[in-house]
Amino acid sequence: MAKASAIISLLFGIGLSGCYVTRQAWHQGGLLTTRRPVSEVVSDPKTTPETRAKLERVQAILAYAAKEQLNTDGAYDYYIQTQEPVVSYLVQAAEADKLQFVTWWFPVVGSVPYLGFFQKGERDDEAVRLRAKGYDVTEGGAGAFSSLGWFNDPIFSSMLVRKDSELAHLFFHELTHRTVWIPNATAFNENLAEYVAVVLTRQYLTDLGESSALAKYDMRRQDKGRFNQWLRELKADLEKLYGQDKLPKDKLLKLKADIFTEYQKSPRKPKFSLVDFVGGEDWNNASVLSAGLYSPDTERFDLLRKCIGQPRIRVFLNELKSAVDSSDGDLVAATAKLCPKSKHPPARQALHVD
Repeated sequence: MAKASAIISLLFGIGLSGCYVTRQAWHQGGLLTTRRPVSEVVSDPKTTPETRAKLERVQAILAYAAKEQLNTDGAYDYYIQTQEPVVSYLVQAAEADKLQFVTWWFPVVGSVPYLGFFQKGERDDEAVRLRAKGYDVTEGGAGAFSSLGWFNDPIFSSMLVRKDSELAHLFFHELTHRTVWIPNATAFNENLAEYVAVVLTRQYLTDLGESSALAKYDMRRQDKGRFNQWLRELKADLEKLYGQDKLPKDKLLKLKADIFTEYQKSPRKPKFSLVDFVGGEDWNNASVLSAGLYSPDTERFDLLRKCIGQPRIRVFLNELKSAVDSSDGDLVAATAKLCPKSKHPPARQALHVD
């Protein structure tokens, strides 16, 4: 599974019983004791020029996000140096014979389709347990996480390895979570954050006059578009297979394996320009669903914005949140309120409704 972002729900559940919450809260507490103010790190003569430049770039990105009225209050004021290549190690699971996530419930955020661990070994142990139950499992790493504004999210050193354009994308994504979060709608939230990140990153690079970086960013997004089309076609074929009720399970699993093999070879596999988003990993139901969390249908979100006059991003987020709240969390009803006269309102699947 590709590196992604995650909602750090473990601290919200400290009052719950269970070893998972206790262990992760302990690890998180240990990390927080090592944090330093970003201003201190930037002014420290021992800080490498590369780290200083990246932190100064992050500060510029945060200032831009604040100008766009994303919620930056208390966000990324501290820096944590870590030896880990990711912020959190993730595991996700799905049914072996259907495209259905295994989910876990936490206060505030609701149901989420992943567990995050600060120690790789703990994540790997959980993956073994899930596979023993017969689930499809995918493992990966979170490049960042959001506490949805409940805590002062730090900058981890592993976040700074990105190019400047992808660094902007990352922080715009996480700050969208901090600004708007709809409980029990993980796929919708992740796709909304990806959409906002794309819009603001392109706007940010344009405003800075960084045409070369924008061109490369757009090439990467074009590769992501090819991947998204590949993913949609793969999901359609899998759903068609899983819809055959009378098919014996052993036969179904054999045909499932054949589909995954077919899609990872030419001509099914797209030709990418910069980034091979398919890669050589062993795809399964969990990895397909995981990838879908970060594959937004930007045209559908653009349609929503156009329905209310193509406002600035924060106005769009406010209007969307207000429509959801007034619709008792029904995302389809909410989008109908935003586009009451549209002949082609965004569909449930297109908006990635869970």
